[in-house]
Amino acid sequence: MRKYIILLLISLCGLLTNGQQRPHYTQYFQNMSVINPAVTGMYHSIYIKSGYRTQWMGLESAPKTSYLTISKPINIGNTRTGFVDHGVDEPATKTDKIDYFSSSSHHGIGLVALNDETGPIKRTTLNFTYAYHINISDVANLSVGVGGGVNRLSLNTSDLRFEDQNEPVVGGGGSVVQWLPDLNAGIYFYSAAFYIGGSVQQALNQNMVLAHDFKSGKEVPHYFLTAGFRVWVKEDFSFAPSVMLKSVQPTPLSYDVNLKLAYRNNLWIGGSYRKNDALAAMFGFNVAKTVSLGYSFDNSTSALRNVSSGSHEIVLGINF
Repeated sequence: MRKYIILLLISLCGLLTNGQQRPHYTQYFQNMSVINPAVTGMYHSIYIKSGYRTQWMGLESAPKTSYLTISKPINIGNTRTGFVDHGVDEPATKTDKIDYFSSSSHHGIGLVALNDETGPIKRTTLNFTYAYHINISDVANLSVGVGGGVNRLSLNTSDLRFEDQNEPVVGGGGSVVQWLPDLNAGIYFYSAAFYIGGSVQQALNQNMVLAHDFKSGKEVPHYFLTAGFRVWVKEDFSFAPSVMLKSVQPTPLSYDVNLKLAYRNNLWIGGSYRKNDALAAMFGFNVAKTVSLGYSFDNSTSALRNVSSGSHEIVLGINF
């Protein structure tokens, strides 16, 4: 019971007030679509990724997140000799990096579906995304993107137990549902050797109301800045440091620092540190440039380590 109360307080403070309202992704750099619509249509294939994250194991009704992203490049017929028609392929070797060509200018379309559940609170998001990728040199592209859709926020009042069951938030039982529009935007500059991007999720600052005349909080923008580079130490071996800064008012600035070591693009291992939150270990593999799988485990470094045994995340990708 004590653990459930702790979790409920965390979820209500984080999701129904001006705090962290979007889920964490330890493997965000494996699927940047979840935080930046500008990567839509970046790769030279139809790119499908699905992920599942269970957070704070050991806590009753702990957060669980699942998502599906789909991304497809669209050629606008403005190709140039020596350039990939539309979209790029991630280099697997040092030679691939040297031979890398940027994409010609093209469009990208995509879909992001997300389900995030914490105790009695559930958020379902559906966004359609669009990006335009601009060829700015033989080896680099700049893209801008937007995403738009809806958020469905629901509170299962039957799961709430208070001394006064006639409280306005919980009265009547059942579920309280609110639909809200959703808007995201981003920019992304990338090549074979590095990337840097900025984005805003949940750009619309709007009130959330879960009962008549009861304002339970507001949706606030989530700002992200991401950057990383890749260095080949041998023909087939590379390492890729990266960082993500996240700003969500009124909470303090957060950051993730990551390091990924890869053999070609076939096998990789990595580690991550999230400020005042967790240390993570991860690994993954790719099969024939078609199927990819990544797994990560977060070990909490905050006070939650006393009641949680960690968080698990798995990401599955299919390219065709």
